[in-house]
Amino acid sequence: MESHGTTLAAPQILRDLNFFLDIPYHSYKCYDMASQERTRLLHERRKAVQRVGDVAETLRASLLERMTQCGKPGCKCMRGDKHGPAYYLTVSYAQGKTRQVYVGKARKRLAEAWIRNYHRVWEALEEISRINLELLRLKD
Repeated sequence: MESHGTTLAAPQILRDLNFFLDIPYHSYKCYDMASQERTRLLHERRKAVQRVGDVAETLRASLLERMTQCGKPGCKCMRGDKHGPAYYLTVSYAQGKTRQVYVGKARKRLAEAWIRNYHRVWEALEEISRINLELLRLKD
């Protein structure tokens, strides 16, 4: 485009137009950047929400493996070959209380899967929270 015999670049044209509209040029650029960032964050949040998935089979606990001694004289455990392994879930409650629950060998894999699900859900919720904070910090 020609103006008084000189060629104007596209940003110059926008600045000139914005002068007449009384809207600063940088507002367009900032809005566009904020809009792109908002779109990117919303996409990330949708992916994190999908990772949450089904929360019905989650368990906030730790799985412990124990080897035990029965204490009977002459038992192999008294010579160092302990009984086990035995599996226990350890769950922490408010006020520092902890509970241990025995888990039979048949349910060990199920307990492990539920604990993994809990960590997956927790990590996804942390990601969603981080994204939401960024969304709130974006300027409109």
